[in-house]
Amino acid sequence: MALRSRRDLFKVGGAAALTVGLAACATAAANSTAPASSVAPVPTTADAAAPPATKPTARAAAVQATTAPVQAAAPAPTQVPAPPPTQAAQSAESAVPPEQRTLVMIQLGGGDDGLNLLAPYGNGTYYDLRPKVAIAQVDVLRLNDQYGLHPSVKAFKRLYDEGKFAMIQGVGYPNPSRSHFRSMDIWHTARTDANSEQGWLGAFMAEVYKVGESPFQCVSVGTSVPKAMFTPHAPAAAVQDAATFQFLADRKLPTGKDPLLKTFGQVYAKPGRKLPTMELVAQGWDTTVRGVEALAASTEKYQPTTPYPQGPFGKALQNVAQMVSANLGTRVFYVSLGGFDTHSNQKPAHANLLTNLSEGLAAFQKDLEGLGKADGVTILGFSEFGRRVKENGSGGTDHGAAGPMFVIGKNVKAGLYGEAPSLTSLDEGDLKHTVDFRSVYATVLENWFGVPSQAILGGNYEKLGFLG
Repeated sequence: MALRSRRDLFKVGGAAALTVGLAACATAAANSTAPASSVAPVPTTADAAAPPATKPTARAAAVQATTAPVQAAAPAPTQVPAPPPTQAAQSAESAVPPEQRTLVMIQLGGGDDGLNLLAPYGNGTYYDLRPKVAIAQVDVLRLNDQYGLHPSVKAFKRLYDEGKFAMIQGVGYPNPSRSHFRSMDIWHTARTDANSEQGWLGAFMAEVYKVGESPFQCVSVGTSVPKAMFTPHAPAAAVQDAATFQFLADRKLPTGKDPLLKTFGQVYAKPGRKLPTMELVAQGWDTTVRGVEALAASTEKYQPTTPYPQGPFGKALQNVAQMVSANLGTRVFYVSLGGFDTHSNQKPAHANLLTNLSEGLAAFQKDLEGLGKADGVTILGFSEFGRRVKENGSGGTDHGAAGPMFVIGKNVKAGLYGEAPSLTSLDEGDLKHTVDFRSVYATVLENWFGVPSQAILGGNYEKLGFLG
């Protein structure tokens, strides 16, 4: 069977759509210059006078980075003082050992409008530049007297109030690209200065994966493996539906699945061409077979403890919960939700997307808690860029630069982290980043997975305080 691409090592068709992808990639270019960390600057006063607002009832949550800044080559950094902890920061360190912890990555494809997701309702400039698409003060789910959440993410607000939701403001990177493809490539590889064929999660898996371990340590829910997971040193599986994941022959054939599974083992045990991922398959084929069988068995055992929203995103998250409950040893799951490229008629489209996103993730978190698995799982969400500060003439917003990231879990210290970017000191009409996205990655790698981040990210980056 011929390889279609580096993303898909083999596909087997059947009654249920099934894909197993083993990401085959070239090693990242050697001797590349280590990128510099961008450190959030000292907080400044509000950019413009705020419009009248009622006194907020939600708890204030203005949490900043708590570690010393890292030397940056460009742009010239300033330092953020460490503020005192807030009421929202209530998590305790996970009792699950780092080698058994799981990260669920959520990719918001298209460029989410983070300025409406986390609305600066206390800043008059926000309303001056967005007379049509801004979120009305009365509708904002207030976190403090300046910032609040979009009204469609009430589920996120509940998680925040429970101490399980945090946002990092102003996340981006130097010299931002407004191209979907280039910017996503930068986020996936954690490299801004050169193209890399290895993803940052792939580099992490290359550090921790041992041949013969579970083939489901790195799983993308869908039909392909994202570049973030690419590496020649560890397998990555693309699972479209956990309930029907198996090696299937045509239903009309009487031989069933076992002979075909055996045949795959024989073929890949002696590949005609020595590709890295083929050798991984060959060396760990028995483990692969056991993993597929365990995943199939989990379908009968898994019972969701809460209903999920209808639709592909809710189904994808339910698949992740099923695989977590099966104890397959997965370190990273990857789930994508598209549609965030809101150039026109943004308000209703963005509202629907955010409802789908927040209710799906809230159901997933509740299910994990019901299954007794929440202590070992952290959720991290990002988009390739934010939107421009000023709305366009079509009731939407165009490609921008910096935007927020979000983190969910029992081990999260709830609150807002990083300095909110200025609405008046802009980069060609876009928000300037105040936190380098690799600082967020470094925090997850070191504080959640317990692994050094320098080699994986190509440099030292400041850690933030959003994880217990």
